[in-house]
Amino acid sequence: MDESFSILELPPQLCKKSKGETVEVKHFVFEDLLDSQEKLICRHAEIDENFSTYLYLLEKKRDSFFSREEEKPLGCYLGYRAGVLYTFEDFNFKINSFDEFTLLSEAVEVTTGTSFFFELCNLCQLPQELSGEIELLLSIYSRKVKRIPPLTHFDQIADENREVLKMAVKGNPRAVEKLEREVGEEEAKRLIKEFKTRPEELFDTCILSSEGSYSVVGIVTALGTEEVEGRQLTVVDLFAEEFELRVLSPHVEPVKEGERVALSGKMFAVAVV
Repeated sequence: MDESFSILELPPQLCKKSKGETVEVKHFVFEDLLDSQEKLICRHAEIDENFSTYLYLLEKKRDSFFSREEEKPLGCYLGYRAGVLYTFEDFNFKINSFDEFTLLSEAVEVTTGTSFFFELCNLCQLPQELSGEIELLLSIYSRKVKRIPPLTHFDQIADENREVLKMAVKGNPRAVEKLEREVGEEEAKRLIKEFKTRPEELFDTCILSSEGSYSVVGIVTALGTEEVEGRQLTVVDLFAEEFELRVLSPHVEPVKEGERVALSGKMFAVAVV
């Protein structure tokens, strides 16, 4: 079940009281999960020019002629249409059953070849089969963004082995073996331990994803605000590694442009349609 409302401390009633168009979701990723009497539907509603809600329900017909259709809520997603624009291909959806409903997707950013993991909020507005490249607006929803001091020591060994270190931290045994060959067993243990506990002391900026969640250390490039149903959110634009990112959070420590911040959260996407 999606957690976008709780992450941003917004009332979940946003979905229930918003009334918009209802569409049947016919995307191929759900074909094997639906039986002959079931269909997936989506209720989409606009909150304002930047925010929309997407409520997904499993609708099941009863055998009795006089019985009404049953609807089981699966998840309600908050889409933010002012995210950072990127182009993606090679989509891989992570849903395996309606008991653990998710719109979690993995796709490749075409310019860098980097894989991103995100909840694709408006899958119901896309064609049944995806082909070619798709433009997405990406945002990270985070409960808190904290200010951190500038990097005082540049760890060249960590920087030279950044990508294999990322995989080793996730528990990839081949990456661990490769890192040990490159830097030695003890140094590999040190790097993995420090990356897990204090990544901001190894890298000026970094992005680490795991199970659909992101940990980010970045440089602030701009600050702004958004208001949803009377709740104020801070918008933080970041530069991390080679990427521009946009973060929505209800709690941001006092920070200025050019300063470093650290955060964790989930990435959400709205496809440009």
